[in-house]
Amino acid sequence: MTNSVAPLELPEPLVVTLGNLKGGVGKTTSAFFLASYFARDHGLRVLVIDADPLSQTGYSWYRRLTKGKIEVPFELVAFPSRHVADCIADKAADFDVILVDAGGESADIFKAAVPASDQLLLLTSVSPSEVKRVPSTFRAAEEAAAGAGREIRVRVLLTKVPVVMKGGRNISTEYRGQRRNLENAGYEVFDSYVSAWKWYREAADGEVGEGAENPIADVAEYRQVGDELLSSYRALVEVPA
Repeated sequence: MTNSVAPLELPEPLVVTLGNLKGGVGKTTSAFFLASYFARDHGLRVLVIDADPLSQTGYSWYRRLTKGKIEVPFELVAFPSRHVADCIADKAADFDVILVDAGGESADIFKAAVPASDQLLLLTSVSPSEVKRVPSTFRAAEEAAAGAGREIRVRVLLTKVPVVMKGGRNISTEYRGQRRNLENAGYEVFDSYVSAWKWYREAADGEVGEGAENPIADVAEYRQVGDELLSSYRALVEVPA
């Protein structure tokens, strides 16, 4: 017998909330590239819910791209409300994956999204000021999930990671130090990380016609993030040799 990877067995739909109770950590950019990954690599129907009541960056990006006749492979709605779980429920039948961009300055909206989620990604750079917000965001998620009646997997995704490669490994002191601190504190941290932050931001926010004709076609490092996120929804099965 040999092992073969089975097809994806996703919840219907898979709901992933990207959050941190601090702005500027990469929630919106990550939502855009992960949405593109799910749609392009797996042919899934994907919805992004922009639930940030302050910036609405995702909505602005999406609107500019669609107005520029860019074929965006996912849909996006703005729903910055504490009733975001209702939005998820209302859209559930029409999508395979729903990504919720939440947090920032609104703990209430973030906490409303958590109980409806299957996966929670806590995003942070290696900056000490941002990493310090992970515990408070995690506690808010714990409070929100207490009555959810479902298992919610929580992982930290490191963004804006400095890279110093040696022997095929990133030996950046900042990266390894903050990763170690998070793991020692009991957090599950993605093996993959995001480093080329300026490139991602400029690609998602690029002006159509100025080198951004297809700004989110290359998901780059987010393919590794997405593969890791989906790994728990695959099962190894034995097939005849």
